[in-house]
Amino acid sequence: MIDLNAPTKHGGILIPLDPFRISHLAGVAAELLVSKARNITDAKLVLTRHPQTQLVLGRIVGSVVGDDPVEFWRENADIAVALSQVLPRQCFMYYVLSAPPTERREAFLIAQRGQVLAADEASPDRPPSGEENWPVAKLCEQLRLDMGDLASGFAGGPSVEVSLLEPTVDDQALLMTLAGQPPGAEGDEMTGSDSAEAAGGPGGLAAGGPAAGGPAAGGPAKPATAQKPSVADDLKRREKERAAEEAEMQRRAQEVESDVRYAIDALGIISCPQAELSEPDILAPFVVSSLTGDLPPGLPRDQANALQGKRCDIALRVDFLSEVFVESVPLSRPMFDQRAEERTMGGQSVKVLEVLAPRLGYGSFISRGKAPHVFVSRKPDQPLPEELVVELLG
Repeated sequence: MIDLNAPTKHGGILIPLDPFRISHLAGVAAELLVSKARNITDAKLVLTRHPQTQLVLGRIVGSVVGDDPVEFWRENADIAVALSQVLPRQCFMYYVLSAPPTERREAFLIAQRGQVLAADEASPDRPPSGEENWPVAKLCEQLRLDMGDLASGFAGGPSVEVSLLEPTVDDQALLMTLAGQPPGAEGDEMTGSDSAEAAGGPGGLAAGGPAAGGPAAGGPAKPATAQKPSVADDLKRREKERAAEEAEMQRRAQEVESDVRYAIDALGIISCPQAELSEPDILAPFVVSSLTGDLPPGLPRDQANALQGKRCDIALRVDFLSEVFVESVPLSRPMFDQRAEERTMGGQSVKVLEVLAPRLGYGSFISRGKAPHVFVSRKPDQPLPEELVVELLG
């Protein structure tokens, strides 16, 4: 464990080691900082993999950060949200000020595909409920990391760096370096089908690794070389898993689109897909602020002309309050009871609160005080489909 009496200030972004384009990450960060009129002349994106795990720590170094990475990441947490749009999985932004103890500050933010999934912060002005509930300490526990590993910048792990001013690099070579197999290392030469098989990422990104044929003819097998493919194999395995997930998502989307109930009102069309809030990729096509062209799949095409320029919304059952967010934290019962507005729908007393559904946007959370609850992708000040809501509440 890290000594809280030692002066440490650190922050960055944690990224699972999957096939991704490092040049894209640097380019996105550069574009965002330049848009804020920040000087990135000497700025670099430094990526370091943990020596024992498949987790990468991304840090920005240079005068744009100065000597206070905590303040930098507090002001630029949106970099993590922007980077999450070009990453295959979610990423974690964090910062820690550990000393002096009376000024301790910790925060993290989890983002995926341009949306904030969760966030937490604790400071002297907003202390946690207990010593074990400091945000980054909890995050490290979940990721099975030691706080000291973060403070050291994953010291001892393979590392690469990219200039934000000129982020044109060999993505394949840098990714192989992070995977622990520098290009040109013995056992890394691949030709023909072996090279094609190792190319696990989009755009031809290779995971790297020795040819399937083993050591060169007549050459003795070397134990160190035999152990190297483990990281590359892991990258290939993850790519196959991601392909399987995408296939399953496509199958699930087709299943949902085959039977969609809907209602039409003055604002547009409200559909009730048989999906969960935890399936935003399936639900997102049904949420359109102003329809142009065809209706979302599964909805009647003959209604498209009459609905041009109008809204497409969803209304669906929700089992748990924590599936939605208020002010970047999961909704809790005390928060809902305190903030929700009382209304009457279909002769029933309900409470309504504006919430954020991750990767779907803001809407209304409606409840009679017990599950099931209902989420509608319209804010409380917009007309809500009362008949549908009452039916979904059961």
